[in-house]
Amino acid sequence: MELEDELGDILGKARDGKRWTQADLAKSAGLSVGDIARIENYEWTPEEKVIFRIADVLDLHGPSLSAIAAGKWLPEKETPDPGPFNIICINVLMGLYPVKCYLLICRETRATAVVDTGGNPEAIIKKARDLGVKPEKILLTHTHPDHAGGLGQLTREFGCPTWVDKIEPRPSGSRDLRMIDDDDTITLGKLNIEPVATRGHTPGGISYKINESVFSGDAIFAGSIGRANASWFGLFESVTQNLLTLPDKTRLYPGHGPATTVGEEKQHNPFFCGKVFQ
Repeated sequence: MELEDELGDILGKARDGKRWTQADLAKSAGLSVGDIARIENYEWTPEEKVIFRIADVLDLHGPSLSAIAAGKWLPEKETPDPGPFNIICINVLMGLYPVKCYLLICRETRATAVVDTGGNPEAIIKKARDLGVKPEKILLTHTHPDHAGGLGQLTREFGCPTWVDKIEPRPSGSRDLRMIDDDDTITLGKLNIEPVATRGHTPGGISYKINESVFSGDAIFAGSIGRANASWFGLFESVTQNLLTLPDKTRLYPGHGPATTVGEEKQHNPFFCGKVFQ
């Protein structure tokens, strides 16, 4: 189990939040541009006092950032949600890049949904056959190719509709695309799934909450956040207002890296540790 983001990734994303170049960060932290480039290229892990200095100017939590840089923190392995469903994580590759997709299965009815398709739909099809289920819904957290690239093949295989946020760019491959509006609830067998707006990584990024679990796509990772392709402020606000205000025990199932919890991220994520959420 490895974190999605290393020290260099976190610095790059924090710089984006300030709209800083590497030169801006170097000047503020008293380092050279070459030093910052080496950190962000995974070529150098500086000593702790330097990490704390960088964290301070980037508004990151120093001890959390240092722990990640030293490889001393990973979220605790998640425990199964007590709700009447199973969550099956499927690790797939898009090229060499690992992506996580999920099957959500209602235990009573065996109704099944695919959460994100990845770029390797064959793995999802095989797992569904092995489990003896036929997905009846596809739920997309966003439409980047590594999360929606297998949509056409899955649609042909299962003949099911696809749900996506109303303002997210439309994916290709679905014959029956359903738009998610505010306050919608998605039914799966005896289960009710609540969409949670997590915009910022993409214009219409969305997470899916069921009982004490959230499929969070690329909004938040264990120890980091997603790349803010649409809006850094929007992504930060989505995470702090819509995800980290949930109970600490809430499980977060991201599109990359290990599962985590709201409580873990409030205590160990450099972007959020020490901040107040209401």
